[in-house]
Amino acid sequence: MHTNSRKTLLLGLALTASLSFAGTALASDDHHGHAAAPTVSDAAVLKNAISGNDRFKAKHPKKSFEAYQKTQVPNLTVVSCSDSRVHTDLFGIDPHNNIFVIRDIGNQIKTAAGSVDYGVRHLPTRILLILGHSGCGAVKAAMGDYSGETAGIKAELDTLKPVIAADDKNGDFDQRWSKNVERNVDYQVKQAMEQYGDKVKAGQLTIVGGVYDFNDFYGKGRGTLVVTNIGGETDPAKIAAHPAMKELSKAQAANHVGSLAPAL
Repeated sequence: MHTNSRKTLLLGLALTASLSFAGTALASDDHHGHAAAPTVSDAAVLKNAISGNDRFKAKHPKKSFEAYQKTQVPNLTVVSCSDSRVHTDLFGIDPHNNIFVIRDIGNQIKTAAGSVDYGVRHLPTRILLILGHSGCGAVKAAMGDYSGETAGIKAELDTLKPVIAADDKNGDFDQRWSKNVERNVDYQVKQAMEQYGDKVKAGQLTIVGGVYDFNDFYGKGRGTLVVTNIGGETDPAKIAAHPAMKELSKAQAANHVGSLAPAL
């Protein structure tokens, strides 16, 4: 990986981002109730999608596509939740040929194993980032009774149960929910370490866990990407001192590292 690309990637982990709220498919993610969904026709939705791509195309001349006609060389594999509030421009860098993105409910390794294998073992990228987010509907659903959901949704929520089982069921629900979001990230990092430990030991891969915090549970500002786990290490001070964070200033590292939940 080129030095500039690595620097851009690592700085990208410390960027904050703006947010547009939207509805979600699972149980309500909003702590204060549902926002009214706008009335938009199917034709308007499709027009917006096509027009948006046309704007992207207009800003990228033909020659900009030549570098990746037959192959891709991304720097980062991201396993992110499908939630529409976790936006695709999160890192502030052009995602084309830079970021291999896998999205599923609950930002899970197991339910997207083949895609994660491809990013880590075949591309391969140097960093695997597992990105949870505050107010995750999949985590909330797994904390309750989801027996009435479809077979597909139940199968994916079932894989979150080992995380929710660690919940002590006491205290404020929102606090337990936010802690379980972080616990889920830790759980996914643990699974990734078991799956790709050979590459980690060989110095070929760093596994990073983070939470995109648009609720400001970590007190670092809405829209902050908070690094909560690197390679199984969850102590904020040790995370901040990790070699993968070395190109960030001490202030940046301190402002983008945090923890809400005790280690599993």
